[in-house]
Amino acid sequence: MDLVTELTPKDVQQVESSPYAKLVTSEGNEVVTGIFNRFQSDVDLDDYNLRMAINMAIRRDDISQNVYGGYATPALTPPWAYAFQEELEPIMYSRQQSRQLFESSSYPKSRPLKIVAFKKQENLLLAVAAQIEETLSIWVETIVIPVQEETKWKRVVAEKKLTPGWDILIASATTQFYEGTPAFFHRELFGFDGALRTGPKLPEFDDREMVNQIRRKELLAAAKDVDRFVYQNALSLFLCVPHKLYAVNRHVEFKPYRTTFELAETEVREMHWSRRR
Repeated sequence: MDLVTELTPKDVQQVESSPYAKLVTSEGNEVVTGIFNRFQSDVDLDDYNLRMAINMAIRRDDISQNVYGGYATPALTPPWAYAFQEELEPIMYSRQQSRQLFESSSYPKSRPLKIVAFKKQENLLLAVAAQIEETLSIWVETIVIPVQEETKWKRVVAEKKLTPGWDILIASATTQFYEGTPAFFHRELFGFDGALRTGPKLPEFDDREMVNQIRRKELLAAAKDVDRFVYQNALSLFLCVPHKLYAVNRHVEFKPYRTTFELAETEVREMHWSRRR
């Protein structure tokens, strides 16, 4: 075996203790976020104060360390993207401000907050729920979607014919290009044709003319504008960008690509099994 992809943080110790393999990491092309269900009728997730309160209840550095073993970057979009903006720093945890915003929101205090996630994100789901419960002193109900039901749940979100019963869905989106990257991620979540949009259309988002840009300078400027709009309005529960982890034969030189899986620059040393006599 020369290369194993899609490792999880729990696999890292086994790789690092192996005399035959080494760990190779790369900044990922997947953004993990919490999608607010703005279709809900009994709780107003269009309320900025409520969305910001939940965002400020999250300790993102703790999630990076405890859920991803340090192999995740708290960020709105991948830091390697050409339109990435360092000034859009992860929303800081603040127990006091989070509670103040929550108290000023219209959230019915006796109602549990319902958060769901696919099996892949189960540990993240539990960590997020625990932090929200601890900060806001509310009951958080968690649901893990079985693997065999993932397609059905994704279809409900994509078709937008039924109103989901959850308040926040922890999900992810990936990209395969460097330019306009933030706008691509946000379009999936908030665009009129976004597969993960869970709420009424947002004219302020769709009117930002992103699709009309063909020159690189204007394209990057438009992508940054979309990124700022989403950030300033706290439209998502911003979480992190997980790193890609690989187990690689010690005699293989593997250079990972950020957006795709490529072997174009991969080489084997003289001691590799394929070259030994």
